[in-house]
Amino acid sequence: MAEQVGAPRVRSGGSAVVEQLVREGVEVVFGIPGVQLMAILDSLHHRAGEIRYVTTRHEQATAYMADGYARVSGRPGTTLVVPGPGVYNAGAGLATAFAASSPVLQISGQINRDAIGRGHSLPHEVHDQLDVVRPITKHAERVIDADRLPAAVRRALAAMTSGRPRPTHLEIPPETMEEPTSAPVIDPVASEPLRPDPELVDRAADLLAQAEHPLLVVGGGAHGAAGELRELQQHLQAAAISTREGKGVLDGRHPAMIGTLFVHQRLASVIADADVVLAVGTRLQGVGLSDRHRLIHLDVDPNEIGRFTTPEITLVADAQAGVADLQDALRRISDPKPDRTAHWRAVRERVDAAHRAAGPQAAIVEALRDGLPDDAVVAVDATMVGYMCHMSFPVAHPRSYLTSSYMGTLGFAVNMALGAKLAAPDRPAVSISGDGGFLFGSNELATAVQHEIAGIHIVVNDGGYGNTRLDQQLNLGGRLLGTELRNPDFVAYAESFGCAATRVTTNDGLRGALADMLAADQPAVIELAIDPLPTNAF
Repeated sequence: MAEQVGAPRVRSGGSAVVEQLVREGVEVVFGIPGVQLMAILDSLHHRAGEIRYVTTRHEQATAYMADGYARVSGRPGTTLVVPGPGVYNAGAGLATAFAASSPVLQISGQINRDAIGRGHSLPHEVHDQLDVVRPITKHAERVIDADRLPAAVRRALAAMTSGRPRPTHLEIPPETMEEPTSAPVIDPVASEPLRPDPELVDRAADLLAQAEHPLLVVGGGAHGAAGELRELQQHLQAAAISTREGKGVLDGRHPAMIGTLFVHQRLASVIADADVVLAVGTRLQGVGLSDRHRLIHLDVDPNEIGRFTTPEITLVADAQAGVADLQDALRRISDPKPDRTAHWRAVRERVDAAHRAAGPQAAIVEALRDGLPDDAVVAVDATMVGYMCHMSFPVAHPRSYLTSSYMGTLGFAVNMALGAKLAAPDRPAVSISGDGGFLFGSNELATAVQHEIAGIHIVVNDGGYGNTRLDQQLNLGGRLLGTELRNPDFVAYAESFGCAATRVTTNDGLRGALADMLAADQPAVIELAIDPLPTNAF
């Protein structure tokens, strides 16, 4: 790590943290102020032209917004929260980022340095706060010496951006932020991409070149390799499927992009027909491969390879470097396969027809797709219409479709869309929530208005926690408990924050409302009022 050239300058520990964040390229910090954070907040004030500070209305939103920012930009998202309840409140968002392999840096305060671990019952005291975050972070560290702050920030950023990206955590007592330090900032050094074993690459290329029915399975770890994978798919004329997190790596409008893995069986025949499977950046959970499939598994995290299916060939590598090497090897030994677009179009049409027949939510998803431009970023909450989005909403571009991954978090989408909009201000940002999940994060409409973060937030209002209510109706004799909701007037509620808002009851009405709100380019809410859905469409 190269230190800053020039005479050391004395400033506060908080200023040293902010200077290191600036050197790392951090442009936005999401946070809530608190007494333990005053020194670093004052430093952020002095550097307001270089780092934007976005005040949220709940700590959970800091992590969700930073996650959305990170996933869309490909750069770390950063949060600043008070210790104790602030860290606990941010936990669901940090866990979601961990599940989705998203690079989020959480900086928290601590109680007074000399009281840590002594049980003095100081405000926000937690016996060992690091134990709270260790299960959902890649790196967690307490820094009590101001001279060590720039290096600690550098370690946290290096950990989260090397190998598999995941959240990291730093906690700093108030005295450490206030004390003077001359410790220089440290120039970040990009990690070299991990390349696969060349001999294994040649074996994998040979296997793919001989395949009669190759299948690509792409996950959230493959977004950096989108261009390389699209070239590889064309060379092989392979069918492709994605996980929810991998939507958009391959163009969802392309006929060979058959669909998305979820809790349904509509892709089973495509998977069964494959002879050689190349999986990139995915855990391969729930794919349903058999001993007959010859699997090549490429992932930067060796712990994920073979977790659910034992591969014939293991490629431990960054997705972009690994796929590029594989494509080069394929070109050396094989010509592009004959075009199979017509075949894949027929397969895709059968899958799409099965989705449409599964339930009325498919028509809602088609209206959403019709009403949104192809470059929109969409955050999809845990809602019945959202489940159909996972299955059938075509995504054209990488880093454009945001889910809670295996965490299954309810109520994240509004906040994640706000972070996404700050990462890509020239692209529309949209959240899709049910009426239950929307109210988990709708207080952040105040944040959207205050900080002028445009975005469209769609509330599908069926008067309940729809999926669990349906479970009670179908499997528990219709005995409903806790799943029916009495909601506010969502239009009046949104307007009270200063948002544009409208209510629609038809899919054509949804198309029209989307057009109007896209043109308005301001914080907006669309309530889609529907009857309870008769099926979850799985």
